[in-house]
Amino acid sequence: MTTNNHPAHGPVSLERLHQISEILSKAAAQSDGGNLGYAMADAVKVIDGAIAVFGAEPVAWVRYCSDGTIDGPLLNYQIDDCRKSTWTPLYAAPQLPQLPQLPQLPQLPQLPQLPQSAPVVPEEMYWQDAPVEGSTRSAAYATGWNACRAAMLQCADSNSPVIPDCWCRTCRPVTMSDMRFVVCPDCGNKRCPHANDHKNACTGSNEPGQVGSAYPAAPQQEVNRG
Repeated sequence: MTTNNHPAHGPVSLERLHQISEILSKAAAQSDGGNLGYAMADAVKVIDGAIAVFGAEPVAWVRYCSDGTIDGPLLNYQIDDCRKSTWTPLYAAPQLPQLPQLPQLPQLPQLPQLPQSAPVVPEEMYWQDAPVEGSTRSAAYATGWNACRAAMLQCADSNSPVIPDCWCRTCRPVTMSDMRFVVCPDCGNKRCPHANDHKNACTGSNEPGQVGSAYPAAPQQEVNRG
């Protein structure tokens, strides 16, 4: 009668394999031979091989002598513990090296992402300044240098910050390719200081030379009184 706490109801451990091998060895020795006895003897061999692999136990031992000869091999049960220090074990399967247990590293805090600084773009190169000899090679070097520079400038332009929604010239400077015509939203004059910077007050005047305006006063021409 079997019970639930019998080792047969659990996983096959290394100790359980030794027990099964011992039981089958005794049963095979007490049998009268025949197919059952041979089957049990073969099962013992299979289990012993599984024990050697499962438990990383050597299947044999040899000793390398100083004169180049080898003593053995001796099976695992044929060698006593006192001689294992001078004999070399042989395993049925390659042994994996035992790696040291690494200490658990503390979790690093999440660092804030800092804004990336603007890329440093080199100056444009002329073929006379190329660090190579020969006009043809210098021209090719300068061409490649300037092409790389153009690509860096294009990448820098694509990563430029988003233009704010403000309308004044200070927040949104007018470029050569910009078709905007900036005027004061209150008086409609382009020379009003409020059109140049939204922080300036509206003067309602379109005269040049106002303080804070983007349009300076026109230079006065000297009158020749000759």
